[in-house]
Amino acid sequence: MDMAERTLSILHMLSYPWFTGPAEPVLALARAQQGRGHRVVFACDTQRPGDLATKAEEQRIPVERRLALCSRSGPILLLRDILTLKRLWREGEFDILHCHRSHDHSLAALAQPRRPRARLVRTLHTERSLSKRRDFQLRRSHGLITVARRYREELLRRDLLPPERVIAVEGAVDAERFTPGDGERVRAEAGLAASAPTVLLMARMVAGRGHAELIDAFAEVQRRLPEARLLLAGRGPLEPELRERVERRGLSAAVRFLGYRRDLAEVYRAANVVALLAPGNDGTCRAALEGMACGRPLLVSDRGALPEIVRDGKTGRVVPAGDRDALAAALAEMLSDRAGQDRMGAAARQETVERFTVERAADRVEELYRRILAETPEVCR
Repeated sequence: MDMAERTLSILHMLSYPWFTGPAEPVLALARAQQGRGHRVVFACDTQRPGDLATKAEEQRIPVERRLALCSRSGPILLLRDILTLKRLWREGEFDILHCHRSHDHSLAALAQPRRPRARLVRTLHTERSLSKRRDFQLRRSHGLITVARRYREELLRRDLLPPERVIAVEGAVDAERFTPGDGERVRAEAGLAASAPTVLLMARMVAGRGHAELIDAFAEVQRRLPEARLLLAGRGPLEPELRERVERRGLSAAVRFLGYRRDLAEVYRAANVVALLAPGNDGTCRAALEGMACGRPLLVSDRGALPEIVRDGKTGRVVPAGDRDALAAALAEMLSDRAGQDRMGAAARQETVERFTVERAADRVEELYRRILAETPEVCR
């Protein structure tokens, strides 16, 4: 059968035990590939407590339990994984071994034979995964996928693989789950007036996610717009420190901590503007895409994929990372302009429906798979 037509056998590997970060987009891609008739198997960290393997099985994605894929395991489990991967390479059970973290990628690269039947693909989900210390394993790949064009350009400058085997694939969002609405229930729960201009940051409360920066900028916005409100959704080790910061800034009456939420769409709808100042450990910036799908304009920094997702002045605003004055000015302008919120929110929703779909992402990934499968095995440098 012609390479462009035959069904593929794909093993996705993610050395991670929890259904968070990159796990959700990886499983979404796996489901889309299953929907195209491909055989898809998923391997994750089955040693540490976590819900990822169960989530995969609930979505009818078979889990490969011969692999431990635990980055904290000892030498015995590491050796077992390498031997298992050597057998998978040798027997040709899969056409594609698609790695999503450095641990599983290293194991697959070490186990790779000189003339592999399968092809090794790596998605680099974060900027951290582009470290030059990982060039060995990246060169051992047949194809590389980044979540931002700027990351692809960085890899091309390092001449790791031919340009046609390094692609950028944008994130995707479920536009049927995340839809526009009024968010009245969450606003009432948070004690917000229906007319209060509100900005939301939904992110785990850890260093580097921009919470402190947004709180400081919001203090300036509050002086201009006393009726403005800030919603912080999520939990994490920095929560006590952030609560203290809010109190020191005299913002206790204007800031609401919503905690960990499962009703994500309703929380996004409760805001007039959704802010995201750092990509986090899911480089596709899923929170930005979800907010856009709910018809909300985005306020983002120019880090990672964020400036590629948001069209400045069209679907939101992009400000320089770390520039608190620019952040405060843009936020005040957006919260003051209801017509602008409606216009940019509608454009953001349309953008997600047309551009940020899992089918479009699956198309790009499959094109890469078939391109590298059509080449001879001796493509690793």
